[in-house]
Amino acid sequence: MKQAVFITGFNNWGKTTIIQELFNGQSRFYQGYYYRITGVNAEFTVETHSNDDYQGQSWNDKVQERIDNESKKDLNLFTALCPSMEDWNNFVDLLSNAPFTSYDKLHIFLIEYKWEHHAKLLIDNIKKEGSKINNVNFITINVDQNQITEQTRRAAKINKLRQELIRIFP
Repeated sequence: MKQAVFITGFNNWGKTTIIQELFNGQSRFYQGYYYRITGVNAEFTVETHSNDDYQGQSWNDKVQERIDNESKKDLNLFTALCPSMEDWNNFVDLLSNAPFTSYDKLHIFLIEYKWEHHAKLLIDNIKKEGSKINNVNFITINVDQNQITEQTRRAAKINKLRQELIRIFP
């Protein structure tokens, strides 16, 4: 079963940093290579850019290009996502089209709190809109809500994400 994982938040939310930390500090993800997360039984094509970097169909095209260059076919996908609801960049519309329709399950990790806790996702609004996608699985990451320092917040998020990924990919 081929699955896609999305680290979700808005611009400057820490999505790329989270992805890099999950992949053992990897800072560049090359096309044609696949990557693993320690303890997670899966191989991934990784795209750290989201639809707030390449908006609308440009993001889908960017992800498709990466998939087209896979050296091993039918890899899972790991990428970033902005839960934008503007007509020209609506996350539901984007995920309802290629390349995402080729995945059996779309796991959207909602990073509830921005890295410095100055902003918070409106989880219920995102889930309501996203429920239009029939193969979606929302996972809210908010274990850092009571952490005081940036370091403990980041560690709590990463640990919870790893636990959830191990559960999804046993």
